[in-house]
Amino acid sequence: MKLCFLFPRKEGNPLFKKKPFFILFAVVFCFSYVLNVHSASAKATFVDVPATHEAYEEIQYLVGLGAIKGYEEKGGRYYKPNNPVTRGQAAKIVVVSKGLSPLKVSKSSFKDVKVGTELSGYVERAVSAGYFEAYNSKGEFAPNVNLTRQEMAKILSNAFQLDVNKYANLSVPFTDITKSHPYYKYIAAIYYNGITQGSPSGNSRVFKPGTSVTRGQFALFIARAKESRFRLPLPVQGVQAPNEKDAIGWVKSTVDGLNVRTSKDTSSNANRIGQINKGTILPLFEIHTGWYKVMYKGQFAYISSSYSQIVDDTGQPLGSVQKKVIATKAVNVYKTANTSSKVIGTYNANDQIPVYKTVGNWYLTEKGGVPGYVQISATKEQTTSTPPATAKTIGRVTTNGLNLREQASASSKSLGTLNKGDIVTVHSISGFWANVTTSNGKKGYVHKSYLKLLNQAGSPVKDRIIVIDAGHGGKDPGASSNGAVEKEITLKVANVVKNKLQADGAKVIMTRTGDTYPTLEDRVQIALNNYAEIFVSIHVNSATTTSASGTETYYSIEGNVNVEEDQLLAKCINSQIVKNANMKDRGIKQADFYVIRSMILPSVLVELGFITNSEDRSKLTSSQYINIFGDSIYKGIVEYYQK
Repeated sequence: MKLCFLFPRKEGNPLFKKKPFFILFAVVFCFSYVLNVHSASAKATFVDVPATHEAYEEIQYLVGLGAIKGYEEKGGRYYKPNNPVTRGQAAKIVVVSKGLSPLKVSKSSFKDVKVGTELSGYVERAVSAGYFEAYNSKGEFAPNVNLTRQEMAKILSNAFQLDVNKYANLSVPFTDITKSHPYYKYIAAIYYNGITQGSPSGNSRVFKPGTSVTRGQFALFIARAKESRFRLPLPVQGVQAPNEKDAIGWVKSTVDGLNVRTSKDTSSNANRIGQINKGTILPLFEIHTGWYKVMYKGQFAYISSSYSQIVDDTGQPLGSVQKKVIATKAVNVYKTANTSSKVIGTYNANDQIPVYKTVGNWYLTEKGGVPGYVQISATKEQTTSTPPATAKTIGRVTTNGLNLREQASASSKSLGTLNKGDIVTVHSISGFWANVTTSNGKKGYVHKSYLKLLNQAGSPVKDRIIVIDAGHGGKDPGASSNGAVEKEITLKVANVVKNKLQADGAKVIMTRTGDTYPTLEDRVQIALNNYAEIFVSIHVNSATTTSASGTETYYSIEGNVNVEEDQLLAKCINSQIVKNANMKDRGIKQADFYVIRSMILPSVLVELGFITNSEDRSKLTSSQYINIFGDSIYKGIVEYYQK
């Protein structure tokens, strides 16, 4: 530690006449000064800024920078957070926060700022640095005039070098400013950088550009602008305006008038920022339950996944899996068929990779429900296969133009095409490919997702691969009422269905066997990984009115060439439940729920009854009716395979 002297040591200085006393005084004074300097790094105490104040940490941060001090008054030290901050005060705070020193001038740039004063140094520096400008054309700085919020936006944008032009055309949620506002780009810049979020006004938000900034607010704004840890999360998560290059894929609207919102909330239209029509494609950034996070007009937004679908880089939804290959090493999944494009996921060595089509040296696949590409050179053909069908089986073609291939591969030579209703003899099945002979004796391979496999002897479901999906589970309880919980009911019913199908020789795959939470994408992938032939998702309904009751079963029509099979399966299951459980018949309906719209194989979603209706609930919670519901689904599946 260096010993400091507060006064010049001259022989004529009277303070040095009594040297021992003076030296003792000087040393004590210096140590007191050092201790005061060290104590400055501790938390500053303001009578009017308790630790619970919203700006407490930010004020402490600025005190540590030396940007603010407060007022010493009788009774203690005050910050006066609710007082407006003046232009002169703001100039000093900004200059110190930026680590700059006051600028000494011989002549003041403003007639209302006296040269040589502390204020002059900070004002001159703030202006020369481009943070502030004259208040008016009269040559005045107006240091005692309150700083407005719009001025604050421009000052912070300039001082902290925000790229205002980047945000000039982006929408902001504030209803009291438009893009023609002279300060719009500055306000947009501090909004998109997490410095402000405005104020609530009913169901909307406002910025109040012409109102004064308080000292507490200015501390918040300065701290956020200077230090990222103080910044706000944007209403749509993401700290900057979106960059399309960061998108993981694309999503396409399946309806006209689809609302685009700033948050995942349909309770009001305050968050609605636009609408898109059927066929509109937007960059996709994240997948959430029921929502897609997208880029819309230069900002993050959300659209409902119920009325949109993920598509590949050509704007088309994924079709059916043509085959599966094995990763020979860790394989990147690219957004497009180019190694310079964004990596959206990775398959590990020996992972199975579903292949939807071949594009040059690439396979079109998917990861987490998003289409992407893997290099063929990093994969090998799958050698394992499912056991051949043991029962004598025929296949009825469910679509027109089905290719009969020379080999079990979508890239193999086509030997001709089959049409809906054509019958083939099935000799064996390997993965998704069936080895068949047509009615005219031609042999080859067809993708079994376009065949209805019909056993000619024994049980109709023997050797059929059937996925039973017990809805919800784990952290997602589903609907509940009076102690009844959807996830518990669906699993009980699913187990009944499984046991009955297995007893008849079916290969049954459960998406969950306990209280776990497979995602919607997981459920679809489970079906594809096991080469499923039908998929049944079991759910329980709910409504705001307790009078709603009955059973209904859904099928998807979006991009579905097997829609007639879906309809038939839905009808068979629904009618069995209505008849056997004596339920109100709400019929079969169309809806593009994720787990059924993402399947090319026959897939349905069953709503057993309403948990919010006392009569339905009494059945849903009865062990007797649990068995009736499960038996009815089983009988519906058997009936489907008999038609």
